[in-house]
Amino acid sequence: PYEGDLQKLYKRVRILLHLDPKGGETQPLHSVLLGMNNVIDGLAPMRNSMSDAHPPTYMPPKHHAKLAVNAAKTIADFVFDTFEYQVATKRLSPVR
Repeated sequence: PYEGDLQKLYKRVRILLHLDPKGGETQPLHSVLLGMNNVIDGLAPMRNSMSDAHPPTYMPPKHHAKLAVNAAKTIADFVFDTFEYQVATKRLSPVR
């Protein structure tokens, strides 16, 4: 169940997909995965104060909005590709 906490949700997904930055990845990948965590940590409060999920308290300039949307899209794309890869390599079972 999703309780509205983006950071907790991403942590659960990260663990299920073996994307924990504390894992045995190479250092460059470790840094990128850690950076993804930082992006999620930045997107979560933006979602609360700037999106239609709650009454907006701040209207971001277009370039900030594009940054947030493109960062979220990139992370979502990576998460879905990772899931498909792990199902194909039998590290995970398909969702039913």
